[in-house]
Amino acid sequence: MYLNKAIEKINNVKWDEVGTIVSEEDADLGREFLRRAAQFYKEESIKPLKPMFTHIAKLLGDTEEGVDISKYCSSKALELLVKNTSAKRIFEFYIQLAKYVDENPEYQKYLSVYEPLIRIFEKGGLFVFRMHELEIKNVAYISMNGWYERFVEMEPIDIDEL
Repeated sequence: MYLNKAIEKINNVKWDEVGTIVSEEDADLGREFLRRAAQFYKEESIKPLKPMFTHIAKLLGDTEEGVDISKYCSSKALELLVKNTSAKRIFEFYIQLAKYVDENPEYQKYLSVYEPLIRIFEKGGLFVFRMHELEIKNVAYISMNGWYERFVEMEPIDIDEL
């Protein structure tokens, strides 16, 4: 059930528009992802990793090897994702978490951690993780220095309005 919803969400992205629409709101989506990732680490009492390596399914105990995203995404999606490995990784983490949640529904709330980044793509924006920052293309650079401390107590942003 959760896997099917995740696949549908990913394949409903207008992949030919990704990276063509610039919106200042996408920076808020990036910050909300970081807040949600920080909350995950806090709630699960796990030492925070860099957000680009936040593989929630694995951190919760999933033993399955990484997913092959080509089994779940359209050819248009794959064409773009192979050029942006950090985004590809996030989409793979999301799919693997959805598979894990199908077997462990008590963790379904954590699917929302990745949704702000997916929303950037849904809106036609683009993000890239760099070594020390999250870049929202043509909008913002969000430093990863001290990210957990900066975002763990941040007020939530309602992404439904963005």
